[in-house]
Amino acid sequence: MALQSLRIEPIAELSCAGQLARLYFSFSQSQLTLPNTLVVKLHAPDEPLRAKTRPFTPDKREILFYQHLADEIPLRIPHCYYSAMNVADGKYVRILEDLAPAKVGDQIRGSTAEETAPALRAIAGFHAHCWQNEKLEGFDWLSGSPTDSDSIARWVLDQYQNAFPIFVSKAGVLLTDAAKAFGEQLPDKLTDKPQFGKPPRTLVHGDFRLENVFFGASLGESGFAVIDWQDISHGEGVWDVAWFIGGCLQVTSNRQVEEWQLLKIYHETLEANGVSGYTFDACWKDYRRAILRYFVQAVLMVASLNPQNDRESRLARAVAERFIAAITDLRLIDG
Repeated sequence: MALQSLRIEPIAELSCAGQLARLYFSFSQSQLTLPNTLVVKLHAPDEPLRAKTRPFTPDKREILFYQHLADEIPLRIPHCYYSAMNVADGKYVRILEDLAPAKVGDQIRGSTAEETAPALRAIAGFHAHCWQNEKLEGFDWLSGSPTDSDSIARWVLDQYQNAFPIFVSKAGVLLTDAAKAFGEQLPDKLTDKPQFGKPPRTLVHGDFRLENVFFGASLGESGFAVIDWQDISHGEGVWDVAWFIGGCLQVTSNRQVEEWQLLKIYHETLEANGVSGYTFDACWKDYRRAILRYFVQAVLMVASLNPQNDRESRLARAVAERFIAAITDLRLIDG
């Protein structure tokens, strides 16, 4: 059996800071053991974009995650067949399982509370499996980059202050005066807050949202898979919860109640999977702090989206609306 042809098509339906393409294979005779399609994931196409993300070492993190941790976690993820990296040049490659015909989630539409609950149960099981795992302490690449954490924090806040006026213009009438004042004062609030990453710690996906989740019967019993492990870190599990609820939960008249119920589901699933000594009150307080962190990420995300692209404009508006609702419902804008 020999490879007869290889066709490469860019993947437009998935968002990624790097380059994604689907590889189509044909062989000289039928075969059942090799896939007919794979996905290749490369580094960002241009140096300025690579320089922007270099402090966070996202490509290196994902490759090391696949090499050292992926086989142990209780989540359906794409299998990595091959990976290589040249850290000095900022060039990376991953050859991954193609999850088609499963479909990626729609972040513009968002998710209902009923659709969000299974995702939180899945991520809670993942967090519980890695909860206070001493093995994670041995992976220095999970903790950060060669740049110290204070410098990274300052860089992020500088980026936020430059991005917030763009966020304001894109949010438009969605942004109340109180929410705008909150956003302007947020850098001072974050400077005064305790550092993130306090115990109890676990393995955190870091970008857990609908655009990184696949759904479909082809994925097995769970019907659910998680992609894009470039922001994997050792931290607090509620970071993932805050990004998913804050960025994906549809804004309804019952949102505030749904938010509380969803966090209860997350916490109860942790306990059902063996986590003890972490009260719901502590979880709720950690979640509120995490929403502050991810409001910053939401602002950066919205500001970076292309206003000339209709889909990206609708995505920016949806994410802005949800995080404005989150900080309002949680009364974070009151101080």
